[in-house]
Amino acid sequence: MGQAPRELTPWRSAVHFFGAQVRCWRTLRRLSQATLGMKTHDSSALIGKIEKGERYPSLALARRLDEALDTGGALERLWPQVERERAAIVAPSGGSSGGQRDLGDLGLAWLATPDAAIALLGELWRVEVQRRSVLGVPWVASAFVGPTQEWLLDRKDADLHRQVGRLVGRSDVAALWAMSEAFFDAHGRCGGGYARSTLVHYLDQVVFPLLQGSYSDTVGRELMAATARLCDLCAVMSFDDGQQGLAQRYFIQGLRLAQASGDRSLGALILGNMSQQVHYLGDAAQAVALAEAGYRSGLDGGSLSAAARCAAMQAQAHALGGDQRACAQARAVAERTLDQAVPGDEPAWIRFFTTEKLSAEVFYMARDLGRPHDVQRLAPDVIASAGAERPRVLRITTLAASYLPAESNSGGDVDHAAELLCQVIHTLGSLHSSVILHEVNSVRRALAPHATRPSVQELEHLALNHAHGPSHAL
Repeated sequence: MGQAPRELTPWRSAVHFFGAQVRCWRTLRRLSQATLGMKTHDSSALIGKIEKGERYPSLALARRLDEALDTGGALERLWPQVERERAAIVAPSGGSSGGQRDLGDLGLAWLATPDAAIALLGELWRVEVQRRSVLGVPWVASAFVGPTQEWLLDRKDADLHRQVGRLVGRSDVAALWAMSEAFFDAHGRCGGGYARSTLVHYLDQVVFPLLQGSYSDTVGRELMAATARLCDLCAVMSFDDGQQGLAQRYFIQGLRLAQASGDRSLGALILGNMSQQVHYLGDAAQAVALAEAGYRSGLDGGSLSAAARCAAMQAQAHALGGDQRACAQARAVAERTLDQAVPGDEPAWIRFFTTEKLSAEVFYMARDLGRPHDVQRLAPDVIASAGAERPRVLRITTLAASYLPAESNSGGDVDHAAELLCQVIHTLGSLHSSVILHEVNSVRRALAPHATRPSVQELEHLALNHAHGPSHAL
């Protein structure tokens, strides 16, 4: 028997009422979440989160739902109230409410001591493990500014020596680094949503007790570095899983623990990942600032590979902002810096950034600069070097988008775009990545006006057949 749908609570808030209305209309039209998602070119997982009030809908989504459900605009009329509620949650509060912590603020602060950061992370991990409501944790556009400034001040933390709890040694730290490699590999193969909850449980049940243990200052700083990397991975996975607010909090606290460890190059890795997130969210200026901070930190920490990657992130951000000259200059810095790096002298966690990976970043720069012919020229080598399934699908989807008809793209080819997307549709059931689903569905939406073409019909037929797979299927 199928699982009974979760009871909704429309009285709780505007977003919950909106979700209940979506379910009501969907039930009236006798559509499954998967079929509705197929009609709106969204994932069934997103439809489910909207219905349960776990995700705020955009105006564009409200309109797509209205059209697919033939509501006469009922959902669009509800949307302004939902948006006012979302804006009120995101806006900073001028006061406190009896000292009770607002879950929306949890993890956004740069804390004065490592102990305070550890306590905060422990609370955040417990909240996640206990499955309290965290999916609605908002993204706060300005929240990275203060932590980045604090990081650049490079204040040194006092002695981390502790004499409470079980003794923690270098073998414990080595185990954390080994696990970080395993989670990094799982993310590349299956997407951020695949092992994210497992990582959170590992942080709560294994890492947190170690942080509360007994260790020397030297081991303590190594422990902070390993935990910072795990927080960074949790942030990257959350970002890929569509949980941008959670990713932001893990990035900030990972950067705080990197400061406690004294590892400037590790901070450069985290700042580069933060730049990637805000780039994805469309903030070119902030992405540039974060990448610049990461580049300086990579040089300070002695990791040319980490610095080169941040220079590449800076070039991508300039491309997003349409500054071709600045993009070319930052790209040249990235290439020059990476050429000087000696892989064997670099930390293990940055050795993934090779010349092939830099070529992939150049591929995405061409996309952001609106140069489809450059995307197509670079695509064969970039796709061949993808390695893992997630980057391969993303690169093929990017190539497909380059063939979409547009005024600036005289080489548009609807059939080829659809055929390329057909190559990856069947893999999406095993990829737990909201980012990739968003990219795939963006291309599908762009192809919708050409729905009578056989290639597009074949694509949609495949999409419908794969709409009944795992929660992240189309």
